[in-house]
This record gives sequence, structure tokens and C-alpha cells, in this order.
Amino acid sequence: MLYELRRYDVVPGKLPALLDRFGSFTVHKWKEYGFRLIGFWTPMLAPKSNQLVYIWAWESYEERTKKNAAGRADPARAKKWAETEKDGPLVARVSNQLMEPTAYSQLDAGEAYGPDASTRSPYLFELREYQATPGKITNIVDRFGGFTCQAFKKHGFRQVGYWVNRMGGNDHELVYMLAWESLDERVAKFDGFAKDPERARVFGESEKGGPIVEYVAASILRPTAFSPMR
Repeated sequence: MLYELRRYDVVPGKLPALLDRFGSFTVHKWKEYGFRLIGFWTPMLAPKSNQLVYIWAWESYEERTKKNAAGRADPARAKKWAETEKDGPLVARVSNQLMEPTAYSQLDAGEAYGPDASTRSPYLFELREYQATPGKITNIVDRFGGFTCQAFKKHGFRQVGYWVNRMGGNDHELVYMLAWESLDERVAKFDGFAKDPERARVFGESEKGGPIVEYVAASILRPTAFSPMR
């Protein structure tokens, strides 16, 4: 499975209109054409506040090409775009990257990140992007698979999935997603993980030749009302 992470930079003042178009029209059209929408979010704490973020899943690049072409050719789409953009565009720019799951990605293993959404309040989701130092992306991927994922589990982290880029983005990045009940829970659990002596030992061993992470970018996201992932 391939996963497509898409981010829309929204024209100032147009976020409500764009959300309405997605919720009332676009998401329904995606279902009609067989798109697999994994989740759809707006930023709560992130570098950009005027943005939409969502993830698609594809069986192949060919499936993506075929279904996108069919959706874009739908006359109802052209009509809806004309109606909603009569006063100007809603989207300033779109960025996307095609990602492949790691061998330990929970989403592909069928591991639930929490109980059914109908039985609880929606989670906050954290999108974390690790930029590797040159030549060290394999070290990061292996450290997560060999230690960090199990340590996260021990400390009560809800892990959604882990991915590496295949098209777009860059080839030195690990992307993963966590789910939280609250920001307070996030702080408490990351604090517990940071104080874990086994973490200090493993990180020390894995960085004997120097740092393997150049920087980490994190965004806290809220699921929209029409997001499958909540």
C-alpha cells in the first residue's frame, strides 16, 4: 500500500468555504470513485494554521493515476469548483508526498490505535517528521523498529503508522503519527519516555558515531467531522 500525504495551504479567509466543499461534496465524490481516505485534519498547533491535511491510501501508483483522472473529469466537479470559486480561488497551493509504510507500521498490521471512535471523544493527532542527518535514514528507521515502537507502547503511546517517502518530500525523512486524548497526556507520556533509562542507553549506542536526527517537525491536528480517523 502507498500513502499520500497532502497539505493544502488555504487562501486567507477561505478555510470555512474549503472545509464545506470537502465535507459536502469532495469526500462523497472520492467514495464514489473508490478513493481510500484515511484521515482529514486541521491544525491545532502547527507551523501553518491556514492549512488542511489529509491522507489517501493506494494499492499502486497506477490506481492513483487512474482514479484521480476519473475524478477530475467528472462534470459535477467542474460545476462545483466554478460555484465555490466565483469570488476567487480557495487554495493557494497543494503539496503532496507518496509514502511507503515501514515493516512495523501499525496501520498496515491492522493494529488499532484506540477503541472505536463511536465510544469515545475524538483524539488529537500528532504528525511527526524526522529529518535524518546525511546517510542516516536507515539508522532512524531501524531504531524505531528495534526499540522506540516497543518503548512507546510500554509508555502508553497510541501509534497510528510509520512511513518513508517514495515520491515528493525527500529521501531522508521518517514520518509517523500518534494519537492523544489531550495535550496534557502527550506531555506526561513523552516525559516518561524521555526519563526511561533504556532510552538513554539505546540512544547513546545508536549515536556513538554522531547524531542521526537533524531535526524533528511536529504538528498537532484535529480531525474534521468527516474524517474516517477520529
